[in-house]
Amino acid sequence: MDSKIIILILLSVGAILGSVYIYFKRGNESFSVTILALFLLTLGLIFLETLVLNYFGPSNSHPLIVLFSYMFFVLCLVLPPTFYLYVLSLFKKKEEIFNINKAQLLYGPAVLLFSVNVFSFVALYNIEPGSSNYMMIETIFRYCNFISLFFVFLLQNIYYIFNSTKFYRQERVILKESQSKASNMTLRWMGIFILLYSILIVLLYLFQLKPLLPGKVAFRLFTLMYIGAIVYYGSNNYQFIIENIKGKTLDDQKILQIKSELVEFMESEKPYLDNNISLSVLAQDIGTNNKYLSYLINKEFGLNFSSFINNYRIEEAKKLLADPKNNIYTIESIAEKTGFKSKSAFNSAFKKNTKLTPSKYKLEHIL
Repeated sequence: MDSKIIILILLSVGAILGSVYIYFKRGNESFSVTILALFLLTLGLIFLETLVLNYFGPSNSHPLIVLFSYMFFVLCLVLPPTFYLYVLSLFKKKEEIFNINKAQLLYGPAVLLFSVNVFSFVALYNIEPGSSNYMMIETIFRYCNFISLFFVFLLQNIYYIFNSTKFYRQERVILKESQSKASNMTLRWMGIFILLYSILIVLLYLFQLKPLLPGKVAFRLFTLMYIGAIVYYGSNNYQFIIENIKGKTLDDQKILQIKSELVEFMESEKPYLDNNISLSVLAQDIGTNNKYLSYLINKEFGLNFSSFINNYRIEEAKKLLADPKNNIYTIESIAEKTGFKSKSAFNSAFKKNTKLTPSKYKLEHIL
């Protein structure tokens, strides 16, 4: 038997059985594992259809073989949104990420192509071959599937990989100060999952290029290892939802209240001028706890605690640098007055925030 067929058998059987395995192992415990099982099932069916087409030949006119070839393109459009849905599900509840409108947005292209292909399949078996209508429908079918595979599928992957990476970075910022082993494990797995999928898609397109076609077996072997890794590691329930932070305990009204108190306290008391200020001290000052304050700063300001404090310090430093009365002070003195522990830390944070060094800012903005 051809090695290509053997690898395709291993890929399709491995992904489908892996999907069944992780679903029955963890699917009843976690929405995210159920989505991962669906992702693997989709991948397995794509390889199964590739196997059937390679074994029987793409020109086979048997209705089932033809139908298989039609559904191949549809499943390709199902894969990217399912990948994205799994990434979201690792840190979000089912109700937050999946509803009718979301499903229409995610799977709309696949449903549309499915409708076109079913119509084409039925029409081509009921219209006389060679007629003008037959040729027109066949042309529409071929162009729709070609565009879907080489353009829509590519755009989907670019969009969903970008947004998955963005979501990963957001969650990493939110949980940066968390010492939770579960959250760290989930973040690590999310990063690995996104990276492996990205590599898979890049290799998929690279091995379509003529110079690399002879080495396509390497891509299939990588995909085999990829499926093995997903089944092995994905069978663990990595879903992590911060119930005590994102749940009802801290609702929108409470968030707005703490935010208002925080901003007022920062502007009136200027706690950032103390170079020993900490998350726990600030939380105590405004009457909340570390977790709530950390989550609020990340959610409402898009910053971690250190960056949040430094932003206030830099705004204070900009005022001092622009005032001629402060010409008697060195840059190091300004850094100390605004709460920085060293001149180097001040320079680094200031340049990151303003794209200028403190000295250059002073020259350009002095009154």
